[in-house]
Amino acid sequence: MTTSSALPWDEPGWLARAGAWTETQLARLDIEPRGELTLERTRPWAAVARIETSHGRAWFKEPAPTMAFEPALTALVSGRSPNLGPEVLGWEGRWLLTRDAGPQLRALLEADTGAAPTWEEILPRYAELQLALVDDVDELSALGAPDKRPQVVLADYPRLVEEVRGIEQVPVERARLKELRPALERVAEALSGPVPVTVIHEEVHEANVFVRSAHARILDWGEAAISHPFAGLTNTLRDIAYRRGLEPSGPEVLRLRDIYLESWTGFAPLGELRTIFADGYLLGALCRAVTWERFLAQAPQVTRDEYDRNAAVWLDILREGLADGVRLGA
Repeated sequence: MTTSSALPWDEPGWLARAGAWTETQLARLDIEPRGELTLERTRPWAAVARIETSHGRAWFKEPAPTMAFEPALTALVSGRSPNLGPEVLGWEGRWLLTRDAGPQLRALLEADTGAAPTWEEILPRYAELQLALVDDVDELSALGAPDKRPQVVLADYPRLVEEVRGIEQVPVERARLKELRPALERVAEALSGPVPVTVIHEEVHEANVFVRSAHARILDWGEAAISHPFAGLTNTLRDIAYRRGLEPSGPEVLRLRDIYLESWTGFAPLGELRTIFADGYLLGALCRAVTWERFLAQAPQVTRDEYDRNAAVWLDILREGLADGVRLGA
């Protein structure tokens, strides 16, 4: 696959074109700009800019070409779950404009002001968002959301192992990864049961949850996919356990898992859901490896030099979970 040499925001005049489009979207809504679009930051996966308006701050975003589906998917999520998705002001192609959602949950937790919503509150709302999109899988696919259903990623696994980068930088060998195929077949079969596939956000953690007036929203849907819903909690529980200093699979982690699973008890009893969740957790690690491998395949060399080992790290996490048993939060 050909590696891209430049990102859209590296092109001359990009910010001016983005600013003109932003002002057109604001005018459509009778919102007045109070200044120009100002570049906030660029990353290998997205560029973000801000503009002050008569209705408060708004944010412009363009994802990398590999995540070109993000604006359309964000609009769909916002429509199905307006209380948890971003407040979309406009989108077109790879351009997205949203209303400011407040500070990051991480900043509120670090400030320890007591104004931050808890994960006990956020996790059921995330489950409700996923449930709201169960019937939209075909539309998600048409929008370009990556297909990471268990059987799809299982079929792609041999190629992933052969082509994954950075394998020499982590304590795992390709031969050992190839040996995981039978165990992954069991995982895929276990996940073919009563719980339906839907959208997952692979990065639901405190840096992608934003809070305004005590109301939390999940932003940054560029790492979303179609998959088993429980695969969308792997990164979440890992981040919570790390930042709270919780023991993997300890009482607090299991309690948070059960709070999330309560929303799914219409499909199976809680005990059965707990068993299914463990396999979904493993699938989530595989999904993260796929995400990084696909992103790096088209990334500039400087980005690959910095992040090349990430996919291999996630495959090693998967290997450990299959070999030693699932430890939620590890």
